[in-house]
Amino acid sequence: MKLDKHALIKRQIAVIDKLTLDGLRLKFEELYGFPSKVVNAETFRRRIAYRLQELQFGGLSPEAEQALNELADSDPLARLENKQARKYISTRGTRFLREWNDKTYEVVVQGTRCFEFNGRTYKSLSAVASEITGTHWNGKRFFGVN
Repeated sequence: MKLDKHALIKRQIAVIDKLTLDGLRLKFEELYGFPSKVVNAETFRRRIAYRLQELQFGGLSPEAEQALNELADSDPLARLENKQARKYISTRGTRFLREWNDKTYEVVVQGTRCFEFNGRTYKSLSAVASEITGTHWNGKRFFGVN
C-alpha cells in the first residue's frame, strides 16, 4: 500500500485545527525547535501547517534559499535593523502650533525628548497632546508632524 502524502497532511492539518492555544504552542515548539511569542491561534495554525508541508514535501531548493538570503542581506528591514530616527523633533527652538477647541496651543522643542508647554517641560509630544485634550493622543499626529 502506497502512502498518500497529501491525505496525511490533510489529516494532520485537521488535527491542528482542533488544538487549543496551549496545544498549538507545544506543537509549534515541537516542529520548529523553539518557543514562539505568537498569541494568535490562527497564526500558529498557519505556521504549523506550513512547517508540516515543508517537512513532508521538502522546503526550498538550495538555489532559491540562497537567492532569498542574498535579497534579505541587502534589505535593512529584512535584517530587522532599526531605521535611524529622524532628527526633526530634536531641533532646538522648533515650534509646533495647534488649534484645539478654538484655542491655539504652542509647544517649543528644548532638546531631545524635551518639550516646553505652558512653562512646563514634557518628555514627548504625546504627553503635551494628552495635557491639552485630556485624553491619549499620538503627539506627532496631533501636531501634524510628518
